[in-house]
Amino acid sequence: MPRRSYSDTLARVVRALDGEPGEVCVGVTFVPEQAILSLAWGSPAGDPLLTAVCSRLSPDFAFVESWADQAAALCEAVAGCGTVPFWVVRGPLDHAASVTGWSETIAATVRKATALAPLLDEGVEAARASVRDAGACGAGAVVIAEDVAGAEGPLAAPDFVLGELLPRYGAICRTAAEEGLPVIWHSDGDTRAFLEAAAREGLRGLHPGGLGPEPFRHLFTRARQEGLVVLGGVPGWALRAGTIPALKAASAASLIARSGGLLVCDDGGVSTGEELGSLITALQAVRGDV
Repeated sequence: MPRRSYSDTLARVVRALDGEPGEVCVGVTFVPEQAILSLAWGSPAGDPLLTAVCSRLSPDFAFVESWADQAAALCEAVAGCGTVPFWVVRGPLDHAASVTGWSETIAATVRKATALAPLLDEGVEAARASVRDAGACGAGAVVIAEDVAGAEGPLAAPDFVLGELLPRYGAICRTAAEEGLPVIWHSDGDTRAFLEAAAREGLRGLHPGGLGPEPFRHLFTRARQEGLVVLGGVPGWALRAGTIPALKAASAASLIARSGGLLVCDDGGVSTGEELGSLITALQAVRGDV
């Protein structure tokens, strides 16, 4: 597909994040470099591997992890492909877990939540500092990556998420607003109980991971009720099942997306080159490239 200008793509992404109906907006999220390498695409010497995906697919958006090596250069390279980078920052709970370990941190959300406050605040300040850098390298949105749930249910105590995490997400959102950037929340699992508060704190959308078809539909409905858009529609289970299931999932998602409120992408479940190939084929089909 011919490469589009960054400004044209950004306009499409902004409309999609506003929930406007119309063209389907497609993207890729957490793509391991090993998956790109296994496709034997390569990239010009010195170019980040993610640019190979952007050059082949010309997605509307792609996640760029702020903690990656030379993240700012990668962000600029993605924008140079005509793709809008979504700048991913670690959430405050993730920061705390990097210091104390996940099992200890999760246990503390139930037994001694106030003891985590200093580490959570450190995480917020780190995220805010990263957000200030995002706009300068071409980012069009910020993603807070923080899993508060999983396939088996909540990871963190719900009262802790509502009382301690979401207000801190609000602080990150306010910094992003100063930079003119909307904020998306990535979390695995069913987060419906938190969406009203998430919208109140200024989050624009949600990128859920690891959900089956019925839970995804329920979450999408609740998110739209709260005025949030959703990123997803091509889940990891469909990609692992092969190209045909991925195509079916993407086609169903595109029908929803045309009515507004859904940006079509993977759910962060890509782990192999075969899965990435299925995702690219599915998104190309949605865009009418194949």
